[in-house]
Amino acid sequence: MSKWYSRFNTDNAKVRILFLPYAGGSASVYQSWISQLSPGVEAILIQLPGRANRYGEKLIPNMPTLVSQLGESIAEVTDLPYIIFGHSMGSRIGYQLIDFLKKKGHPLPAHFIASGSKAPHQKRHKAGSYLLPEKEFIQEIKRLNATPQEILDNKELLKICINILRADFEVADYQSNIPNVKLNIPFTLLFGLLDEEVSLDDIVEWELHFENNNVILFNGGHFFIDSHQSKVISEINKICNSLERE
Repeated sequence: MSKWYSRFNTDNAKVRILFLPYAGGSASVYQSWISQLSPGVEAILIQLPGRANRYGEKLIPNMPTLVSQLGESIAEVTDLPYIIFGHSMGSRIGYQLIDFLKKKGHPLPAHFIASGSKAPHQKRHKAGSYLLPEKEFIQEIKRLNATPQEILDNKELLKICINILRADFEVADYQSNIPNVKLNIPFTLLFGLLDEEVSLDDIVEWELHFENNNVILFNGGHFFIDSHQSKVISEINKICNSLERE
C-alpha cells in the first residue's frame, strides 16, 4: 500500500477515481463520498505529506516536486479506466499530474473533473497569500471560511494548520503555460455561481487546455462540494457509469 493513497471498493472495480484534496485538506475530506459512489467504482483518496497519517513528513510547497513524487506513486493504479477529481488546489494538482503522466508515457485518465478552480495558466485569487505575516494570514484563513473554529481557537492546532496552508497555497499558486496542443481528454468543470475565488469569466479559460469541455453549475460558494454534496456525487457517478458502459 502506498503512503500516497488509500483504496476503497476495490472488489470487482471497473473504474477508478482519484480524489485530490483542496488546500489544507487531507484524504478524509472525501471519506463520506465513498459509500455514495456507484457499484464497480474504486475510490482512491490521495494523502499529501504533512497531514493525518503522514503528519511527521515534510510538507512539499513546490508543485513540480509534489507532482513528480505523486505521479510515480499513482502510475501503478492507471491500469484500469480512471478519473481524476480535484477541488480548488486539487484541480491545479490534477492538471499537472496529467501532464506528468503524459510525459512519462503512462495511461492518461479517461476523464478529468476540475472543481472550484481557475484554469492552470491563471493567477490564483489572492496569489502570494502564503507570504503574508501571521496575523494577516490568519485573517485570510478566516475569510475562506473552511477552518473549523476549534482549530482557530487552539494555538497548537492553528500553527499546524498555518504551516500546511502556507505550503498548499504556494503549490496552488503554480501557473502553467498555455499549451500549443490541447489535451484530448474529456473534461468537466464544476463551478459554484457564488464562488468568490473563481468568476464566470474564468470558465472559458479552461478551453485553452482541453478539446472536450463540459460545465456544470451549482448555486453555491467555493465549497459547494459540501453544500451540494449529493448533486456533485451524482454528476461524478454519471461520468463513472458512462465509462463502465464503454
